[in-house]
Amino acid sequence: MRNRVWFASALFLPVAVAASLVVLGAGGSFAADQPAASCAPNGPALAITASDNKYDKTCLAAPANQALTIDFDNQDYGIPHNVSIYDKDHKALFTGEITDGPKKIKYSVPAIPAGKYEFRCDPHPEFMFGTFDVG
Repeated sequence: MRNRVWFASALFLPVAVAASLVVLGAGGSFAADQPAASCAPNGPALAITASDNKYDKTCLAAPANQALTIDFDNQDYGIPHNVSIYDKDHKALFTGEITDGPKKIKYSVPAIPAGKYEFRCDPHPEFMFGTFDVG
């Protein structure tokens, strides 16, 4: 009997530790705190899709000091999503309209200075976010 308890504990403990790390690691969302994702700007017209409560991209890039558009496709039926852009101090530089899916919307974003920012879904910032490179 004692061997069974030890065996069960030996199997359960690593699983419990791993689950705790996943839960505790789900905290902050600012892209600068995440592993560096890089992408290069290829013009002022961007596109991103939300599906299954996640974006299809972890990095967006745009030219500096130039107005841009983001074609946003929310494919999650009845779930609200948007795209907003924040600086390192979590100040909103652009806040996209929140839409319940399925719905497509085109955001007009004013010019943003060169730098590394974060884009995120305001209703789900803990798991829907990415790097926004401007430059």
